[in-house]
Amino acid sequence: MSHLVRNRVMVGIGSAAVVASLIWLVLPVAQQTLPRNNRPIAQPLPRTPPKDKATPESVPPIQFTRVTQSSGIDFQYYGNPSPEHYMTQQNGGGVALFDFDADGQLDVFLVNGSHFELPAESANATNRLYRGGADWQFSDITVAADLEAFGHGMGCTVGDYDSDGFPDLYVACYGRNRLWQNAGDGTFEEVTDFAGVGDELWGTSPAFADLDGDGLLDLYVVNYVHWSPEEPPCMSRHDPPMRLSCSTLERIGQSDVLYKNLGDGRFEEVGKAAGIAIEEVGKGMALTIADLDEDGRLDVYVANDTTPNYFFRNLGSMRFEEVGVAKGVAISENGDVGAGMGVACADYDRDGHFDLSVTNFRHQINDVFRNLGAAGFVATNTELGLDYLSTLPLGFGIVMRDFNLDGWPDLFVANGHIWDLSPAGQGDDYEMLPQLFLNEHGVRFREITDDVGEYFRSRHLGRAAAFGDLDNDGDFDLVVAHMDEPVALLRNDALPEGRVLRLRLIGTQMARQPLGARVEVRIGDEWSIAHIPSGESFQASHDERVILAVGDNARAATVRVWWPGGEKEEWKNVATGELVYLIEGQGRMALPHTQ
Repeated sequence: MSHLVRNRVMVGIGSAAVVASLIWLVLPVAQQTLPRNNRPIAQPLPRTPPKDKATPESVPPIQFTRVTQSSGIDFQYYGNPSPEHYMTQQNGGGVALFDFDADGQLDVFLVNGSHFELPAESANATNRLYRGGADWQFSDITVAADLEAFGHGMGCTVGDYDSDGFPDLYVACYGRNRLWQNAGDGTFEEVTDFAGVGDELWGTSPAFADLDGDGLLDLYVVNYVHWSPEEPPCMSRHDPPMRLSCSTLERIGQSDVLYKNLGDGRFEEVGKAAGIAIEEVGKGMALTIADLDEDGRLDVYVANDTTPNYFFRNLGSMRFEEVGVAKGVAISENGDVGAGMGVACADYDRDGHFDLSVTNFRHQINDVFRNLGAAGFVATNTELGLDYLSTLPLGFGIVMRDFNLDGWPDLFVANGHIWDLSPAGQGDDYEMLPQLFLNEHGVRFREITDDVGEYFRSRHLGRAAAFGDLDNDGDFDLVVAHMDEPVALLRNDALPEGRVLRLRLIGTQMARQPLGARVEVRIGDEWSIAHIPSGESFQASHDERVILAVGDNARAATVRVWWPGGEKEEWKNVATGELVYLIEGQGRMALPHTQ
């Protein structure tokens, strides 16, 4: 079978996939285009005052129910933790939520690990793909989909790099990374060698996005540190000393890699020429890709562990400038260099700019950087009330999304230590409670962890966290991976305050899956913004559909899309409630969900 970009016959994936595939046959027409460097900045969005209606105390504003046990997903990451304390046993495996077979239902892909003494093959500890069905039922189709694979897996990303309408899958590893091309018939084919993306550094979090505006998804891979299993574990400074996996402080960082999509199924590594390959400094754990400076080009933000975070400003033509310090997002508000783990991106204060939040190590604050537009970013975690609440836990996966659909993005954090220090009697927790913070109209985040469900009252070694509408009811559910227990599926049972706008973007001239694209929505006299997630959280990939609260409105007055590359397009009177497909240059197409 040829590895080149090709048309495929869709077999055995349901009538919904056939209907969805017709979207890709629409030819592009003229659209509104603005020069790349002449993009108007969105007008500031007014802060909506708190509503005067009282909420019954018996009804929490957000509620999650763990539904893993009855779902058919019984996955647990293999190899961690173990008495050998290998450094690879700190991070855990990634989570991807995506509709691989175009049936309208999100599927779940989970990355597995290994152990140097007892490799994953001997334990049949493969990566797993679970096909989603109705009523939170999932079936393990890993073997049927040709996705069995073993190794020290870390993060993963999903992207339609060959523009055939079916999302492809990339997994970062300690060792050789791997790419699987979606055949469109329910199976995948590994094409790592042909595509030229089998980097063998320690990959943590990858992400697809069209970084040069040529209509093809490129691939950014965050790398970690130099380490070998032959190196002995480290000893703590306790009395008596404890055997632990080594700290990142004692290791040399690895530069990230950037693959340019050549359009024929192959990629070219261009990291050094692009300006993102910074030797020995970066110790990357997570990233997000979005137009953070609003110039029409997608930028890359990387959370580094014990080194300053990177802000790679996109200069165009696949060239980047690292401006983390100048933008105010390299270090924490107190001047400390954090141990960055996860990254969230959303407009938490509804001022029209994408803000950033970064999880850090225990005894460090989690950062929130408010985007001021042309003036850069300013740290606001202190005024938001997050400093004390984030200092004791060690955060990994982080999600900033509007869980109760009141129009304000809330904050979820998966916590868990990398070391079990309890025998030393130092008071450091190993398993930790996750946290959920309610956004109080962009002024403060109030912790409501105790009131939002059974999962939040138990301790975990939390790692990757992915968000998406797994049951197609119009809100964000969560999938959280752990180190020492099965993955958790968390159904969002919050009572929404009104209707929702649900969008899926389809590119024709730009990338068909426009990851990172900015969406602006006007309801009445107010604007809200969102984007198609690329990267985000920790080692995770998320639902590509946009979900925005619109109150009691049956229609959005205006939906404005900034496609990656800088082109703008508008739609008027877009219906709320049902999922609406916005096709570049073609107006609006609404398709019903396949239940």
